[in-house]
Amino acid sequence: MNDREAVALQLGREPTTPFRVAARCPAGLPSVIENERSLAMPTSLWITCPALRAAISRVEALGGVRAAQDAVGAKTVDEIHASHLSRYGTRVAGVGEPGGRVKCLHAFTALHLAGIIPNPIAEWTLAWLKEPYADPARCPECIERPEQAE
Repeated sequence: MNDREAVALQLGREPTTPFRVAARCPAGLPSVIENERSLAMPTSLWITCPALRAAISRVEALGGVRAAQDAVGAKTVDEIHASHLSRYGTRVAGVGEPGGRVKCLHAFTALHLAGIIPNPIAEWTLAWLKEPYADPARCPECIERPEQAE
């Protein structure tokens, strides 16, 4: 299976823009992709791994956005946003207001895993998860049945 086929299975649809694999899971499958922003793909980096995406969603549901923001501090978050702005022309996860705001742990983690903007928000998220890919032996199952990973 090639990367495009794997990403299509992970997303549950065909990718609508060209992309590059920016990070891979322990099983070697795409984990994060980078693409040009468009109406169909409004952010540049996407976590495609269903297990990782679901794990980060659980952290967010438990109040992780606020907790990570508080743990890291407004100044650090603004510095991450400034780095993202200089590279992509927008703040992390859209055009959020300045002032140390975190809107999405997925976006910060994708930047970090891709090695583009390593950052403490992602480090906090990954530390909270302990093992971000849950069970790497199940990665091929995520491709075959993405709904099973969540």
